[in-house]
Amino acid sequence: MPTDTIKINVPILTRVEGEGALDLTIEDQKITKLDLRIYEPPRYFEKFLEGRNYYDVPDTVARICGICPVAYQMSASHAIESIFDVEITPWIRAMRRLFYCGEWLQSHALHIHLLAAPDFLGFNSAIEMSAKYGDEVRRGLKLQALGNDLITLFGARSVHPVGAKVGGFSKAPEQKKVDALLKRVTEAKQDAVDLIHWLDMLELPDDDQDFVCVALHHDEEYPFNEGRIISDHGLDIPISKFEKHFEEMHVDHSTALHCLLDGQPYLLGPLARVNLNADQLPDDTRAIMHGLKSHFPSKNMFHSIIARAIEIHFALVEAEALLINYEYTDEPCMSFSPRKGTGYGCTEAPRGLLWHRYDMDKHGCVKKAVIVPPTSQNQSRIEQDLQNSLIRFGLDNDKKDLQLHAEKVIRNYDPCISCATHFLNLNLVRDGVIENTDAAMSFKNPDLSKTAIIGIGSPNEGDELGWQVIDKLKSDKHINKLKQKGLSLLKLDRPGISLAESIKHYDHVLIVDAIKNGTTDKSFVCIDGNQLGAASSQLSSHETGVIESIALLRSLDSMPKRLIVVGVSDSREEIIKKITGIF
Repeated sequence: MPTDTIKINVPILTRVEGEGALDLTIEDQKITKLDLRIYEPPRYFEKFLEGRNYYDVPDTVARICGICPVAYQMSASHAIESIFDVEITPWIRAMRRLFYCGEWLQSHALHIHLLAAPDFLGFNSAIEMSAKYGDEVRRGLKLQALGNDLITLFGARSVHPVGAKVGGFSKAPEQKKVDALLKRVTEAKQDAVDLIHWLDMLELPDDDQDFVCVALHHDEEYPFNEGRIISDHGLDIPISKFEKHFEEMHVDHSTALHCLLDGQPYLLGPLARVNLNADQLPDDTRAIMHGLKSHFPSKNMFHSIIARAIEIHFALVEAEALLINYEYTDEPCMSFSPRKGTGYGCTEAPRGLLWHRYDMDKHGCVKKAVIVPPTSQNQSRIEQDLQNSLIRFGLDNDKKDLQLHAEKVIRNYDPCISCATHFLNLNLVRDGVIENTDAAMSFKNPDLSKTAIIGIGSPNEGDELGWQVIDKLKSDKHINKLKQKGLSLLKLDRPGISLAESIKHYDHVLIVDAIKNGTTDKSFVCIDGNQLGAASSQLSSHETGVIESIALLRSLDSMPKRLIVVGVSDSREEIIKKITGIF
């Protein structure tokens, strides 16, 4: 057998918190290197908290994550309340669980329908999947919207809610709003049942592995805000003992900390919670589980998509009970006095255990903060899983199949990591030969009266590259001749979704945008608009608007005949020549 060397580089795996990458080297059918790299600079949220008053903390930590702000607010509030010796009322405790139901519901629905399900059904995106599974996608969006509205009930908004505070909530919801949501929650329970059975019919890979599950555990209820930390290998500790067993550490290939339990990787999240806490699920939920072909506890990470659906059903059952028993109160928050001390908070974010520690001075200001999110805790387990799963899958598979399988594995774990794995541009070096995914593109004899070059940017320094390219093209002789024949040159200021409105008037469109810093060493990246989902990670911070706009046009059957997106790192003349060469 000839010697084979395969090098795979996934240049970007974006999360809500930041960005990462995957490097993989295969030699003679053996993995010799596998690094899940988190390369973004540290954001120093813990340092931002130092010196801040306690009442600033919940709103500040909510900004760490756009998908699970409730988890950050709850972990922080619990930790600070333990220092101030705050004993919350049963009403506040119950409403915090209802608040958390909304976050699990929206996060799990988003992950299942928009990120994970297309993998197992052979589609590149949820938009593509919706052509055949429109009812299922609409059901997922309805569940997500319901979760957002439950968060808004207490938080005033669903993203970075502002209603939660140390001691409780800013205000109690009106009864009529509660009643309206109760009706929707009750109706959605059947949607959750149908979702579980739909997912259970998927052909999921058979990939059992040996790993340690870790989660909160409460003797009387499925865990959200309270409990001890347990594992399926005998761990059972109060949250205050976290640092005695869990160790954060730096690794050479990542700026994010990894975390080990007694020196070993471990699993957090829905599958770990269901494995460890199935007895705490409602009777209705457990009855559904007993009829599934997927059995729990499970050691197959691909069953995590079903675990998420199970938790959606639980969240709806729990929310229904809490809404039925809701009573308005004039005292949604406890009174207390700040004091000096150290406190701990640990709750279950949608993706797993979220641990906080705060040292406060006598005035209630933060002296030191330590935050250990589930994303970093799962990093070592993801690398371990990739190693095992890719070997079982077969290292002799071609680039496309290896890439897709790696993406599936990563998406099993964490929506914050998996957001962009549908949009990967994976470079593969096989036996020293680069298999480049960038296609050579050109406009062939376009109708110039229906052709446009659009530069995306803003007046802000470092964000004007798209505009600079348009300005230089205006002075190019070749482009000027095309302008006289009808070619349009446009500059748009961060158009977002409204980009679709500007595109739809043309048959041929070239969009110029800036390349993200650090995502590629290329100065010019050319991407077919029809393949944007597979390569858009190399675009700038405006990429979400580009992706959404083009996806909208595609779903409305309003795509231009030809759409090219060009990413540039500067506006030098060589860049201008490459763009003019497209015409």
